[in-house]
Amino acid sequence: MESYISELKLFSTMDLWSKQEVITKGRPTPELKGLIWTTGLRSRSFQTEWYERKDWLCGCATRNRLFCFPCLLFSGSDSVWITNGYSDLKNLPRSLFRHERSASHIQSQIELKTFGMSGIDLALDEQRRLNISIHNAKVKENREVLKDLINATCFLAKQQLAFRGKCGNHVELLHAFAEKDEKSTVFSGLSNSIQNDLIEAVGDVIINDIKKEISAAPFVAIEVDKTTDVTNQAQVSVILRYVALTEAGCEVKEAFLGFDDVSEDKPAPALSEYVLGVLERYGCVEKLVAQTYDGAAVMASELNGVQAQIKEKVPEAMFTHCYAHKLTSVLLHSAKCMPECRTFFKTAEGLASFFSKSTKRTHWLDEVVKRRLPRADPMRWNSNSRLVQTISMHQNDLRALFNAIQENPDSWDNDTLMLAEGYDRWLSKSSTCFLLMTYEDIFNETNALYRVLQNKVMDIEYCLARIRDTNEALERMKLEFDSFYDQFERKCNTLGLIESRSEQSVTNERKRLFCNILDNISCQMKARFDHFGELAFFGLVDCTKFPEMSLNFDDTKMQSLSKYAKFFDFVNLKADLVGLYGSQTVRDECKSPGQLLNFLVQKKLIQVVPEATKLLQLVITVPATMSSVELSSSALKRLKTYSRNRTEQEQLSSLAVISIETERLLKLKEDEDNFYKQVFDAFVQKEQRMDFVYI
Repeated sequence: MESYISELKLFSTMDLWSKQEVITKGRPTPELKGLIWTTGLRSRSFQTEWYERKDWLCGCATRNRLFCFPCLLFSGSDSVWITNGYSDLKNLPRSLFRHERSASHIQSQIELKTFGMSGIDLALDEQRRLNISIHNAKVKENREVLKDLINATCFLAKQQLAFRGKCGNHVELLHAFAEKDEKSTVFSGLSNSIQNDLIEAVGDVIINDIKKEISAAPFVAIEVDKTTDVTNQAQVSVILRYVALTEAGCEVKEAFLGFDDVSEDKPAPALSEYVLGVLERYGCVEKLVAQTYDGAAVMASELNGVQAQIKEKVPEAMFTHCYAHKLTSVLLHSAKCMPECRTFFKTAEGLASFFSKSTKRTHWLDEVVKRRLPRADPMRWNSNSRLVQTISMHQNDLRALFNAIQENPDSWDNDTLMLAEGYDRWLSKSSTCFLLMTYEDIFNETNALYRVLQNKVMDIEYCLARIRDTNEALERMKLEFDSFYDQFERKCNTLGLIESRSEQSVTNERKRLFCNILDNISCQMKARFDHFGELAFFGLVDCTKFPEMSLNFDDTKMQSLSKYAKFFDFVNLKADLVGLYGSQTVRDECKSPGQLLNFLVQKKLIQVVPEATKLLQLVITVPATMSSVELSSSALKRLKTYSRNRTEQEQLSSLAVISIETERLLKLKEDEDNFYKQVFDAFVQKEQRMDFVYI
């Protein structure tokens, strides 16, 4: 403190701004514990209340002395209150009185109170105010320009359009805005760094809104997928699933967090650390209740995969494989394990490729069949259904086309003629017609299930119910074989397909094949989807069974919830559920967990049944599909094209966030003033841009 007292004595040599800073900072008022007066057996120490009594009194902790603040700054006298400091506590009241009556002290007080009111000081102060006014006017103008830039950024990102390149969409879009935006002499906003910072700033605002919602959610599930961009870099996308409660009700949110480059061949431990790092950034490690991955071995392996390592640190993080992927695996495996089916699908896929590899063949297909054959995607088995249905519907037209090709050999090359003959022979077989009809009926059932499993807001209990329905439908198909075979024979007669072998032996053989196909699919579905024991607690909120559960509470379902014991008070949970089961109003108005949670929110009953509310949120949070995270892979392919393969990682991730979280962006923009303010603040933090900061 002594050094600061020494600085105060040099006040007269300081410039105006330094003097103003000293006066604004004010006098030093330390406790001065070492300033003590002793007499006999009694001692008296300095009391800090003296600072309140005398607004000019200050102290030095190093010297344990008292000083006069105004005199230190403005007086040139040799008073003890300026030179060495005062320390005689015995006579302190009298000395204080005498000093504040001195002429030099009074004059110093006047100088202090009127500092900055001289002509030159007033002029400097006025100039400063003028400079601030000019600066703030410039900031206001630049922020108005920035609003248009933000709107352009949001539009291009939402539409997944290029910013630069030959098109120059960003520049052209700005030119299409108000003409005044181009007249700013300080800020045009057309530089690459400005564009990139704006993209990241808008992305940051969206991410911050996601963080705010996640902080209020009791449970979180994570969905992770890995894909490759156009430059062959591995990109990991992450989605957090949670339930957001508002006054209007509940809403299942699946928030996309962006892309991260993981091009290095990271083993499972490194990927698990990455996933945990994401969860820590969003403060939801303790909230994690489920994890879903893309099915790659390193991600989904039960022994060494990421999910197993995550469960070691978060035991409550149940692994739920994407049910849509499971269905694809079931159908793929069932087709591969039987030679007849494997040959059938390989031939059907080759038929589609036959036309796609030649524009001339495609032209003839358009002329004769008037319908193109869809290409089968091996990763999405339901795409085979469109191919099978198209071939079955146009089987006769395709045969006519192949006959026309063979009747005009001079117009076609040898490969085309040979393939046409082979495909015509294949389509002429009754066995081909049999498999076409068999898989048509199977796809009618599995396609409906696939659509359910791809619905990103569907809860698992509903999905499992539809899986059971599909299995039952497959069992019924076996019982209805005779009716199916009658339809098959009628179609064969219509198409002129004649079977040369014994009719009875062929019928028995086809019945065995038919049942084997259905049994194979049914057995695999039961093996891959039979998690009812692990997910038994979902039945606690099955609204359709509330009447019977009100009579007989199922404790075994409650026991399956034990893995989440840290989240629940089971005694109160049972009481909450029993109360809901017995309510006729709940039975009448709620048919699903989602409807029940909405009912509790809208009727302000959350505090009445808090444990049941948490259970409903848990059930809805657990993901049944990875459709959302797979959408991010599609967005990546549109965002990072060959014409934009140099996009920086941060910009790419922010572009994806804006594009995928468009609905959230539009909601944020409803409060325009707050939205622009948040983007301004985030934009300024990217780089020190004083032309956007008010003084």
